[in-house]
Amino acid sequence: MNKLRISRITLLASYLGLILVLLASTLASGGEHTEGTSIAAPIILWLFKCLPLLIFIPGLIKGSHKTASWLSYVTMIYFVLAILLMFTAGSDIWGRLMPLTTLILFTAAMLYTRWKKEEEKTP
Repeated sequence: MNKLRISRITLLASYLGLILVLLASTLASGGEHTEGTSIAAPIILWLFKCLPLLIFIPGLIKGSHKTASWLSYVTMIYFVLAILLMFTAGSDIWGRLMPLTTLILFTAAMLYTRWKKEEEKTP
């Protein structure tokens, strides 16, 4: 298994991991904010949180290195928010999982971009 394939698998796994962490944290903390509403309210809140990430799905399916590069820039926004969440009282496990997944996602996206460009240059 070559390094490009490993970085792509890591990129996709951490991408899905970040989306799932956002979903789990929204559902876990949604109780006090959305009490008395249906399940649709936390799901809409989750979609709002994930919208910048969901834009990259078509490019990730194609395996575009430009998409991975832009995803790494957007991931930095999530990283800053994750660090703020980590130092917020009552953040529980989500305050530790979110910085970890964003850090892995950023690193995997940068490595995938670099190695994909190298592969495209090689005849």
